[in-house]
Amino acid sequence: MKKYLSDPRYNIIAIFIAEIIGIAFTFTADFTGAGLESVIIKWAPAIIGIIALFSYLISRLFLKQYNWIISLIGILIILIVAIHIHNTDFTQTI
Repeated sequence: MKKYLSDPRYNIIAIFIAEIIGIAFTFTADFTGAGLESVIIKWAPAIIGIIALFSYLISRLFLKQYNWIISLIGILIILIVAIHIHNTDFTQTI
């Protein structure tokens, strides 16, 4: 198990899979009445995923053992943001 956690291939693939799931989840939300802001809101998990990916790659330069924690935190943030966006009622925004 430790071999899979420290392998960068699996961490990068896991971040991309979480990013795709998050984007799919936010694109199914009802954005009626949100306007132009909905375009930016729809792509929030992708932006967070890119930030998580760069953070993981930078941490690979400095840390040698526990880089998987950064990818796990990024995946959790992507999923939490996607669920929050999906559950938001955009019809009451101005």
